[in-house]
Amino acid sequence: MKISHTTENTNELLGHMYRNVQMGNENLCDVLPKITDKFLVTSVTSQMEHYAGYASRTAAELRKRSIRPQELSAMKKAMAKSGIAMNTMFNSSDRHIAEMIEKGTRMGVEDLEGQMVRLTKEGCDREVTALCREIVAYERAEADKMKDFE
Repeated sequence: MKISHTTENTNELLGHMYRNVQMGNENLCDVLPKITDKFLVTSVTSQMEHYAGYASRTAAELRKRSIRPQELSAMKKAMAKSGIAMNTMFNSSDRHIAEMIEKGTRMGVEDLEGQMVRLTKEGCDREVTALCREIVAYERAEADKMKDFE
């Protein structure tokens, strides 16, 4: 059975979306114990809850298409953890952590948006594209909020 180009693009975009929110959640989970400001803790915890919700929604879309959501590789997780450890070794201030979160979120959202633009040009499911746009908008807003802690 041949899969349409739109279906392939949709599946690929869903994979990017799932990995994006998983990576965001993982990284926030890693920095959370280092944060002392209660307002930043609340903000990060809220982001983690949103990421978990987006992960659940994208995973459901993947399963609906008989695709098993691919978890982040152990190598990617280890690289992210070591990057966070290195970045907080000499400066673990809340201000620095907020800056790290902002930069990381922007990197992730730019990558996801680039994938979305590329795949939607070639044809992609509208509902999935709408969910991707929602994730992109959410991440941009959250990155902007981190400036309040810098």
